[in-house]
Amino acid sequence: MANVSTVKNTNLSKEKKEVSIKKEKSVSINYDKINHMDSFNKFVRKKKAFLFGTTGIFLFLYILLPILAFTPVLQQKWIGNITGVWVYSAGLFVMTVVLCALYTKMAPKFDQIAADVLREYEQGGAE
Repeated sequence: MANVSTVKNTNLSKEKKEVSIKKEKSVSINYDKINHMDSFNKFVRKKKAFLFGTTGIFLFLYILLPILAFTPVLQQKWIGNITGVWVYSAGLFVMTVVLCALYTKMAPKFDQIAADVLREYEQGGAE
């Protein structure tokens, strides 16, 4: 029994240390300083351009479907007896998968840039 309580106390003390370290870091972060860093602002602009650009393209093509569905363009048969509406709709599914894959590819790059910004901040950047 003594071993179990010792292990529990050891784990508890480790958790307390981790919590206190996290508190120290969160208290000491100067967000205004980070906000004024050029590297942070470039990162935010790059990420916004990517996210708003891909979202805009997706929404435009998605909203275009119900508009074009009632026009003769998508009412025609494109492949055998399959009309353009079905082809366009299938294309939206493909586009969704492509956008997800693209974001999955870009996310680690954004994470790396964010880590570089934090590293610069910790080294005293943007004085």
